[in-house]
Amino acid sequence: MSCKRRPHVIVLSLLLGSLPVAGWASTPFLNRDTLLAQAPAPAVDSAPATHTYSEDSALAPMNAPMPSNAVNLDKIVAIVNDNIITSMQLEQRVSAVRAHLQQSDPNAMPADDILRRQVLQQMILQDIELQMAQRANIKVDKGMLDQAVNNLAQANHMTADQLRQALSSQGQSWETFTNDLKDRIIVDRLMQQEVESRVHVGPDEVKTFAHQLKDMGGVSFNLQQIFIPMPNNPTPNAISAARQQATEVRNHLIAGEDFSRLAAQVSSGRDALQGGRIGWVKAGELPPSVSQALMSLKTGDISQVIAGPTGFHIFKILDKKDEQPTITEVKAAAIVLRAGSSLQLQEAEDRAQDIQTALQNGSRFSELARNYSQDPNTAAKGGEMGWITPGQLPDTLERTLLTLQPGAVSSPIREGDAIYILQSQGRRQQPVEEKQIMAAARMQLFNRIVRERMDEWQHRIRDSAYVEILEPNLRGSDA
Repeated sequence: MSCKRRPHVIVLSLLLGSLPVAGWASTPFLNRDTLLAQAPAPAVDSAPATHTYSEDSALAPMNAPMPSNAVNLDKIVAIVNDNIITSMQLEQRVSAVRAHLQQSDPNAMPADDILRRQVLQQMILQDIELQMAQRANIKVDKGMLDQAVNNLAQANHMTADQLRQALSSQGQSWETFTNDLKDRIIVDRLMQQEVESRVHVGPDEVKTFAHQLKDMGGVSFNLQQIFIPMPNNPTPNAISAARQQATEVRNHLIAGEDFSRLAAQVSSGRDALQGGRIGWVKAGELPPSVSQALMSLKTGDISQVIAGPTGFHIFKILDKKDEQPTITEVKAAAIVLRAGSSLQLQEAEDRAQDIQTALQNGSRFSELARNYSQDPNTAAKGGEMGWITPGQLPDTLERTLLTLQPGAVSSPIREGDAIYILQSQGRRQQPVEEKQIMAAARMQLFNRIVRERMDEWQHRIRDSAYVEILEPNLRGSDA
């Protein structure tokens, strides 16, 4: 249990959370959630309730009589700062995760008590993130949500109506799904603000890394991981205990234990309930200690225990490839609205919302670009910018383009004195030429630093929050 001070009188709003996102660290929203099968919506209440917490009510039974074999689903199982998580919320989320695992990876299904603890820990982390986003006044309006729905549907080769029908056939309510999607967008914007926007890569760092990148070639890994955390400011004993636990886990793996099942049981990574699956990662985007340890391994091998800044990692190589280094180019179009003053900025934001609505109603991007874009170089061409290579656009625009599936449109983005709406019209992998090595190195180095900082940030905010788990068998390491 956290040692943070317990709040006194608290009015708590139950916030809806999303299922854990696969990945060693979080990645841009539409890049990680484009497959419908990877983004099951939790079966949580569609209408948030408001509860007043008191010292006496936390463990009090419901007033209505209940059968002796009934479970009290209204009791509070965890307090997260000024919010609560109820048993009903937890059990509904556990049911959704269990159903997803049964379909996607039955081997990753842990025992029920372990599953409930893992799900609760992930609900706690997202609740903390959503509270931070609320304090930072990060919001998602209807236009942004509708655009995300359209992009997600398009990535699954559907219309928004077909997506809605598909979810209904799976027993998922549309309101629950869109609430979950909204939370995912909010958390992603928080991560961009708190982590990505604070990562700056200097030219000397890029130059040094470019030389290392030449040695790595085009090596990529398809990985699973198990992560054993350490507390903040760990003592030597705490470090030793975490290392010993990781070593014991690795011994079980070497003896033949299933990696997916152990990941779901013991890993503290956000990918734990996906069997620890991270997916494909370029060697240059991994910390040097990790990439060096994995270079000599073959498909199916399990790494040694690798120390990181917040804990210990064990990796399994599901696949490995060494191809000619490539860069991702995106064929893009843009609608640009200039905003030199605060008044013009408000006008540009209003116009951007109108354009977004028109796009959702079926208007063609090219026609809207010709009519409204204020970029003299692209407006007459329907906003077409051609093929964009790394380093050609400001970081914010470049990263947004890379998250969009072909045909998808971004939400309005402020960059400098303008508002941009971007469309991805296609993408391709191109061999890295000598002149592009620096741009490729800069992008991979940026991604690597973001991954590292994201882990540290999530570890820090979780440790600094007030968290009290009231049900003893859910505490695990929090006890």
